[in-house]
Amino acid sequence: MGNIITPKSGEFHSYSGADIIATINIPGIGISKTMAELSTLTYSIHREKGQVRALGHANVKGFTNGPRTIAGSLVFTVFDFHVMEYFRDATDKNNTVDPRTTNNFLVDELPPFNITVTFENELGGVSSMSMYDVSIIDEGQTMSTDDMYTENVMSYMARDIDLMHNL
Repeated sequence: MGNIITPKSGEFHSYSGADIIATINIPGIGISKTMAELSTLTYSIHREKGQVRALGHANVKGFTNGPRTIAGSLVFTVFDFHVMEYFRDATDKNNTVDPRTTNNFLVDELPPFNITVTFENELGGVSSMSMYDVSIIDEGQTMSTDDMYTENVMSYMARDIDLMHNL
């Protein structure tokens, strides 16, 4: 049997959605906002792999690493205004919104931002993860007579990620 990897404390912790706090930080503007409205955050990491073949061999000799993509979705519970309204004034003051567009503020006009997720449970477990240079690529809103609440769903791409780790 191989070695079993255990955390430094010797304890394992798990977290529920109620144990998570997400903060959005827009670095160039200096805005930081805890997003209590964030109900779901997903990410996936995809990396293209190419096969290396040699003449006269039926099997693959190895693989090459291609470009990596970090992407996912953000789902926000909607109360009485769009969640990104928190950032409208700051982006307007810093001229990050394109003046040639209409006066409507759309989320794809936000500058890249960072997301830090802090996990803390009732047993004292604390972990963290971060995503850097998050850019919204599309956004929509779901409202239905079949749903108990309205939600905004946004897809994003990110430049880098620090995976969840113990603090």
